[in-house]
Amino acid sequence: MFRRLIATTAASIMLAQLSCAPAGYQKAETDVAADPVTTLAMVTQTWQQSAASALPAVEDLVKQADTQIAMNNWDVASEKLERALRISPDYAPAWSRLSHIALAKDDPARAIQMAKRSNSYAGNSVDLKLLNWEFIRDASAMMDDTEGVHNAVKAINILQSL
Repeated sequence: MFRRLIATTAASIMLAQLSCAPAGYQKAETDVAADPVTTLAMVTQTWQQSAASALPAVEDLVKQADTQIAMNNWDVASEKLERALRISPDYAPAWSRLSHIALAKDDPARAIQMAKRSNSYAGNSVDLKLLNWEFIRDASAMMDDTEGVHNAVKAINILQSL
C-alpha cells in the first residue's frame, strides 16, 4: 500500500514536471514508466559523464561498485564506494551512487544526506546535480515530506532550464 502511494506520488510529480518542462523538451517514453534496467543505465551514464579526472584507484573501485549495483549487491557496492571516498573524499559521483543505494535500501534520510554531499562537490555538473535532486525528491516522497518534494521539484525545474 505504502509503495503504491509512493509510486502514485512520484508519477504525479513527474507529470507536473513535464507540464513545466523547458521549451523544446521532448517527452521520452522513459519519463513516465521506465523499467529499472533502463533507469539504471541512464543513472550510470550520468555518473560516468561526471567522472572527470578520477584517480585510477578510484575509477577501479567505482567500476567494481557499478558491477555490484547492477546485481543489487548493495552492501558490497557501498564498501567499494566508501573505499573510493577514503582515497578521494570529494568525488561527487561516488556520493551520488551511495544516495542511489540508500534509496534502494529504503533509507531515505541517508539518501538525502548522500545526494546533498554529492551536490556540494559536483561543481558545474548539471546532470549530476539533476540526478541528485531526483534522488532527494524520491527520498522526500518516501518520508512524506511534501516541502522537501516541493523544493526538490523546484531545483529540478531550474536545472532542466539550464
